Order: sequence, then C-alpha cells, then structure tokens
Amino acid sequence: MESGLSCYSFDPTTVTNAKGLSLRGIQFDYVTPYSMGGNFTLQYEVTPTLSVQTAYVTTLARHLEVFPGANNVSVIAPPGSNLATIPFPDFAQGSPLAKTIGNSVYHGLQTKVEKRFGSGVNFLLTYTWSKTLTDAVDLLNGGNTQGYRAPDVPGFGITKDYALANSDIRNVFHFSGGYELPFGKGKKYMTSGGAADKILGGWSVIWSATLQGGQPFAIPCQTGTASGLGCHSMLVPGVDPYKGGRTVQHWINQAAFVQPCKLGGGPLDSDAPNNPAGSSCIPFTGADALGFGTTQLAGPTFKRLDFSTFKDFHLSERFRLQFRAEFFNILNHPNFNAPGFGGNGVNAVSGALNYTQQITDMSKNTFGAIGSTRDAPNDPRQIQFALKLYY
Repeated sequence: MESGLSCYSFDPTTVTNAKGLSLRGIQFDYVTPYSMGGNFTLQYEVTPTLSVQTAYVTTLARHLEVFPGANNVSVIAPPGSNLATIPFPDFAQGSPLAKTIGNSVYHGLQTKVEKRFGSGVNFLLTYTWSKTLTDAVDLLNGGNTQGYRAPDVPGFGITKDYALANSDIRNVFHFSGGYELPFGKGKKYMTSGGAADKILGGWSVIWSATLQGGQPFAIPCQTGTASGLGCHSMLVPGVDPYKGGRTVQHWINQAAFVQPCKLGGGPLDSDAPNNPAGSSCIPFTGADALGFGTTQLAGPTFKRLDFSTFKDFHLSERFRLQFRAEFFNILNHPNFNAPGFGGNGVNAVSGALNYTQQITDMSKNTFGAIGSTRDAPNDPRQIQFALKLYY
C-alpha cells in the first residue's frame, strides 16, 4: 500500500496477448433455487407410551447452483483432434461459471417405533429406505460422478450426469434409548434401601446404535475417449465388481473395469492410432459408448455403537451425585471413506481408482485402496468418566 502502483508495469506490449485468459462469471438470468416437499404419514398408538409410524417423504429441488464452467467443448471429436472444439479458442477452456440449472429429488420410506418413558424404559427405533438423485455435483468432494463430462455438448449437458447423489444412503437403521435398572429404593426390586440400595440402586444405561449403507462413488476412465470430454469406466459384462474385494486394501475388483474405446478406433485395430492393437478397451453402444454411461458403486458401510452407564447417589432431598461412564464407539469399529476420497482435507491413496491392466503400471497395487476413516481423526474407542452434582 505504501508504494502504490509503482511496482506494477502498465506497458501495453506486455498485455497484448491474452490467449488463455480465464473469465469468471454467473448466469445472467440467475434463478433463485427452491425446493418442494411432501409427505404422507400414518401413525398408530399401540399403548399410551408406545407408537408406530410410517411415512412416504419426498423433496424436489430445482434451479440448484452448479458450476459446469464456460467455453467448454461443444462437439464430440477424436482425442487430439485439431478441430476448434470450443466456441472461443483464444480464451481458457472451462472458465468458472455458475448456473442455476441443477435438480435433485429424494424419495424415502421412513418408519419409526417410539417408546416414551414408562416403567424405566424409553427408546426410539427408526429405519429409512430412500433414494436421492441429482445432477448438482458436490463442489467440496469432487462429486459422485467425477464431475461433468460434456456439459456443453448438445443432447448431453449436465442432465446426462443425473445419478445417485453423494448423500444417497439406501438403508439407515438407528436404535437409541435408555433403561433404569429396577433395583433400589422406589424400584421393583431391593426396595428396602440399606447397603443393597447403595450398591445396586440408581443405575441406568443409555445407548445409541447406527447402521447405514455405503454412499455411491464412480470410477473414471484412465484416458479420455473424446477430445476435451470426460468419461466413466465401464463394467466388464459378467464380472462381479466386488469379487475378492470389500477390504481396506482392495475395496473393489480391478478386473471388473475396462476403458471404453476412444472415438475413431476399434479395440484391436492396429491402423487406429487411438486404440492400439491389443488394447483392453471394449466397444460399447448406446449411452455407454465413449464412457458416457454411468457406473456407480457403493462405498463402505457405517456402523457405530455408543454406550453410557450412570449411577445416582441421593445425598438428600436437595442434593444428588451422579457417576457417569461414557463409551464412544465402544466396539472400536473403524468406518472408512470410499476409495479415492480426498475431500475435507483428507489425502486419497494415489492410484486408488486407476484400474489399468498394464504390468508396468505399479499403481494397480493400490487400486481400490481406502486411505482414511470417516470420523476425524481416526475415531478410536473413547472412554470418559465424570462426577456430576445436582442441587
């Protein structure tokens, strides 16, 4: 600030060539995103303290903000093509551009059994079966589909990347509650007080258990199949993508994925420079051609149990001392991210989504490898003790 602009040169000859300039923008007719929700719910009271409920719930979001970029490839041409594939060749391809063209939909069956506190017991049991679809790619974590493949190609756009959302979890089960043990003064057993009450009375337990399915992720192509466009790998017909997998070292089966053939060459055509003789690509048709189909797999599941136990010591009518022993992740069960996940400050394993079959490529040793747990930093079992005075 002290030197003003004296450190900068304004010589016109230094800025006459602006080739590759990136222009940042926002959709001119920006539309405010909105959502619509609905539900149909049935509830039945089994007893005065026990009820069951089931509901169909839906949420639809429209005009979500997405970032497909500007000055993207607008034609499908072979890799390395010299055709002018972007509208403005003198400017940077994929310049940042925000548009409100994203959509999403959620459909869910939500069930609940609830026991309100009575006779020393309360609990909440829920199960949800749901599905979430979207073409609004998650900016923080790279997206469940590895980003948009051909956002400006007519007939493709971002709608062809409409797939399972990052947040899609097909099955979620939750069970939590508390139980006051029926021992001691004022309880069903050992009501006389004395030493038995001091030792066995006043105990209660609280628990919280969560089980849920894995979230989706996609496997990108090893190399592009068309100039300036993205693509997904394809599943080899008849090969189980999880065979021999579902471990931290290899969550998925490397042999189940293949590179789609590039535009302009067959898989065994030695005269086609794009697909050399002996290449392992497979020619697909329809939506799967050039890797424009969508292949998504389920990542690791999530399992967790927290457990706490409490004991109350009644010192007087006014004072009560409580001992607490709390166990977080009591089973010490690790929960992992999907292979290739590198969001939120987590470093992904190099080559975790590189499925190439070339013997000289050492990255195949890490294909499908998981590099991090979901709960920071590593979510080991944690135990804490406390004394709490009530008055």
